[in-house]
Amino acid sequence: MRSNAVLSDNDVKLDKLEKSIQAALKRKRKIIEDSKLFTYDKLSELYGGMEGQELLDAVTTEHALIQKLTDSGMTYEQIGELADDSSADKYGKQMSFSESNHSYSE
Repeated sequence: MRSNAVLSDNDVKLDKLEKSIQAALKRKRKIIEDSKLFTYDKLSELYGGMEGQELLDAVTTEHALIQKLTDSGMTYEQIGELADDSSADKYGKQMSFSESNHSYSE
């Protein structure tokens, strides 16, 4: 029965392909996980070593602030200029991102 041999061979080939696909998906998940960990480490460095919930809260707060500014019509370039110390004269020191130099300090 030649047809049984063909079907059996095809089943073996399909099984090998399925195992290859599963192995490739496992490698893909590993690469994605490594990329996420790398990104997390870089964000942690950018935020002074913050980790976990503290890092998430800082990123979320910053995102919300930037969203409010862009919603009000500001561009990312203008927002960047606000945070740049050299722009203080241009904006009349209306906004400062440093804790030591704000209009409410004593």
